[in-house]
Amino acid sequence: MKNNQLLIAFFFSVVVISLAGFFNSYIRFLPDTTKFPPVIHIHFAAFICWFALLLVQPILIWRKKYALHQKIGKISYFLTPVLVVTILILVIRQTKREMNISEDKAAITAFIGLLDAISFSAYYLIAMFNRKNLRWHIAFIIAASLIILNPGMSRLLNHIKPGLGLPASVLLPFIISISIVLIEKIRWKKRVLQSPYFLFLCCWIFEIVLFITIPKTDFWHSLIRKLINS
Repeated sequence: MKNNQLLIAFFFSVVVISLAGFFNSYIRFLPDTTKFPPVIHIHFAAFICWFALLLVQPILIWRKKYALHQKIGKISYFLTPVLVVTILILVIRQTKREMNISEDKAAITAFIGLLDAISFSAYYLIAMFNRKNLRWHIAFIIAASLIILNPGMSRLLNHIKPGLGLPASVLLPFIISISIVLIEKIRWKKRVLQSPYFLFLCCWIFEIVLFITIPKTDFWHSLIRKLINS
């Protein structure tokens, strides 16, 4: 029961931090929808539905309503493609705007957005393929949720202290995955190499290596210029 409560608290924190991060740039202007293009409203609506799933689904597991959990979870089959497509559209728009200011910044923005879309999709698919294995299913829903958390958390922390968002976004998945791996090892004697959280940790390390190297390459800058010119 305690683990379920911790999971619900974690997802609740993801929702609150994400919404707080986008309050000044989007939420405070509602219900006036004329200030933003339709894709932003679609993106926000899809995220609200995703956040609702994050809160409802662990409660259903806690109450052992597994059949209802599975039925409601099928909504994510529609939400995930909408989220990924709108993320990519918004990243392309932001990259085009930043290209007029700094090509280096535009290259980093484009790569982060693409990496987020790919990793979110990958973690979601792993979670769905393992939906009958609760441990793996929950682990990669947590992983996907951390990807979702990063944009809102970065904005919120940058508002508090400029420049704080990026290091926090990099470090948080390390902290959470390593902490859970250690808890599993110490309390339940689970093998580290067989842990889904260890797999997520390895994936995150790989993502950070790509983030450090790829945006600086001539190949990536050339690709971004072609994207903008097209």
